[in-house]
Formats: sequence, structure tokens, C-alpha cells
Amino acid sequence: MLGEMGIASINRPVIGLLLALATMGCGAASSTKPIKVDEFITQIDRLNGQTVSVTGYIPECQVYSCGLYRNKAESDEVDRAMSAIHAALAEGATDVSGFPFPNHPAISIGTGSRFSFFDLRASFYANSYVVITGKASNHCLSEGRFCFDRAEDLDPIAIRSASPPS
Repeated sequence: MLGEMGIASINRPVIGLLLALATMGCGAASSTKPIKVDEFITQIDRLNGQTVSVTGYIPECQVYSCGLYRNKAESDEVDRAMSAIHAALAEGATDVSGFPFPNHPAISIGTGSRFSFFDLRASFYANSYVVITGKASNHCLSEGRFCFDRAEDLDPIAIRSASPPS
């Protein structure tokens, strides 16, 4: 009998955690219409610190990179440029500064809160159009600043699917 009670008491927190994760995966509904990537960028100083919803195309998130683009074509062009740079570096190139790189508007999506498992949730939406709700930050998008790796232009709270732009 004691063994059964021990198992039940262990299962309760596990079930609670799974239910919490399932609820978080649904995402929060936003009462405002999502804005586009380029609108987010041009309004970043006004939006700083606010919770907003942004719509765009999300490729697969990586450890040091998770971008939101205006559309699939721009995301693909950036991927091709990065692949060429990585290939050149693998072949021993020491300077890739002359490689052409597209200058498309993109938002860097952060990793989210400690237990949000954003990258896991985003993996279900990889290579598709989404709406990401999160807290805007102008830390890296303000004029005169540039951040490397995975900046948090948008610290994600929720993600859901969206229709491609028309």
C-alpha cells in the first residue's frame, strides 16, 4: 500500500507539469491584430517593453539564431547565403566579409522564459507562417546598435500558425 501511495505522489507533479506545458503550447490569445515584421522594426522604439503579436515566416530555430522574416523567399535567401559562408569557412576561408548577404528585415526571436520551451514549441511551426506574441525590446534594433547571435527583439510568450501574406 505504501508503494502505491509513493507512485501516486510522484505521478501527480509529473501530470501537473504536462498539463501546464500543454496549456502553454496553446498560446495566449491576442486582442490586437498582429503587425508585420517590417512594421515591428520601424515602430520598435514605441513598442519597447510592450506585449505585441507579430506575423511572419519562421524557419527552423537554431541555438544561436531564430528569426522571423516577412516571407519564405527572404528566409530562403538568407539560408542560402549562410550556407555559402559556412561552406567557405569549412574549406579554410579566413575572411568571408566580401560574401553577399541579403539585407532583409528580420526579427530575432529570443528563447522565452526559463521553462517556456519555446524552441520545442516553435519546432512544430518550422518553415511556416506564424504569429508570435511576446515582449518587444529595442535593445538591438535601435539605431547604432547591432547584436550578434540570438538577440531578443521579441521575447516570445506564445506562437500559433498564420496564413501566408496575400
